[in-house]
Amino acid sequence: MSLNSIKEKIISFLLNHADPSIVLRVKNEVLGHLPANEKEDLIGKIILQKNVQSILQAQKPDGWIGNHFHGQSKKFGANMYDNMEVGLRYLAEKGFPPDSGYISKAVNSFFVKKDYDYDVYRIKKPKVPDTDYSRTAFGLYLLRSSVIIRAGHEHVLPPNNIIDLVHDINFSIKTFCNVLNYSNIDDVIDTHRKKPCFKQNTQWPCICDLRILAHSHGWRCRENKVLLASAVMRLFSFPQFGEDIYTYYRGQYISPCGAFIHRPILGCSIKDEAVGGGWFDLMEQFARCGIVRHVPALRDEYNAMLSLAEESMAINISFHKNRDAFGWEPYYGIALEQDWKTKIRKQCDILFRILLILHYTESEA
Repeated sequence: MSLNSIKEKIISFLLNHADPSIVLRVKNEVLGHLPANEKEDLIGKIILQKNVQSILQAQKPDGWIGNHFHGQSKKFGANMYDNMEVGLRYLAEKGFPPDSGYISKAVNSFFVKKDYDYDVYRIKKPKVPDTDYSRTAFGLYLLRSSVIIRAGHEHVLPPNNIIDLVHDINFSIKTFCNVLNYSNIDDVIDTHRKKPCFKQNTQWPCICDLRILAHSHGWRCRENKVLLASAVMRLFSFPQFGEDIYTYYRGQYISPCGAFIHRPILGCSIKDEAVGGGWFDLMEQFARCGIVRHVPALRDEYNAMLSLAEESMAINISFHKNRDAFGWEPYYGIALEQDWKTKIRKQCDILFRILLILHYTESEA
């Protein structure tokens, strides 16, 4: 099948079978046409869904979702929907627009001081050197900015002296480009008490940097895209360490926040392995950055994905069986169907991610 034929068949299938949130995003994001009355109707259906309700019911009067930024309860951690990071990201993935009252209130609540959650995420301005601006994969302020940008507030964040999205976007592109300065893993890693750690002042790109670039626009110019593609090519050729590398900070080993050095960049290959949501999530982020066709390893994965698309819209791909694992769980927010109790719901979630990868890859041409 041609690319246009694959795209048209996926769109037709999703419009007839998918969750209202997927229908909304296909019409709004891919087709670029969604009448206001239809959008309002779809949002009305999405609001009633159980997972969405768990978020909205946890939203406080000031807009904050739950009691914490990164995890609601000790028992369930950050995989629950009713916390700020997961809740805000999931509402954006479900198609709530940036000017939605739920989204706007949540973003504005970062500037309201309350007696819940950690000060590091609310109203506290980052201080170098004790932040992820000087320590790899620290998972603090860049994580916060990535969620705000995913919610569509790159250009509408209220004026403030706390969160500087322009700085964080520029920082993320520079962090990716920084890998071009390294050729040996020993230049990046030290061993501290038998644990591998990033060397002090080493900046290495992580998932937060990628998410910031994927959903922002201020960095996009031909020169930066060329540099980013070169940096990602270097990441694919750079030796993978095979185990987690920590950030050592004040006597503690901070868990890495998805730094692109622990294991293969995409986690696995769709060509010969069972893949999970993480593969689709990362491929989508790279596609949104506009570099898939310019990085051979990504291009090969993309072509392999397309070759597995069948005219019947069956999914001829090997998948991990458990949805709530390997990147489909609530924390990542990419499973938009309410559950996978039927084969067609699973099919719709996966086809939607294939469609987004195809759409943004071909948009870069």
